[in-house]
Amino acid sequence: MTTGPISELATAVALGSALVLFAACGVTKSSFECSNANCDVSLSGSGSDAELESLGITIVLERVEGDQVSLSVVTEAGGPDEVVEVSEGETVEVLGNSLTVETVDGDDIDLNVQPG
Repeated sequence: MTTGPISELATAVALGSALVLFAACGVTKSSFECSNANCDVSLSGSGSDAELESLGITIVLERVEGDQVSLSVVTEAGGPDEVVEVSEGETVEVLGNSLTVETVDGDDIDLNVQPG
């Protein structure tokens, strides 16, 4: 069976549309490991979160622009949330915890969080 330019174009358009739909889904993932309340966290994609029970907080990745990261930090105690803007390599104090953005790679970030 031979294919012509129109068939190849239709296939390319279909594959391109599928990739756009997949990217628009906003695939998110997260992982973390805590030892003695010192937590290493990896977040990928806006809306990804990590519930750090040992610290009583949840961290939500809001957005990444270059090496600047916007995070919401929510306390499990029902207090007010805090939104912080942090650059790669920077440490901030938030809700009694020290949060360091270790690496930023596209929408993937690695954090270290420990009691302040």
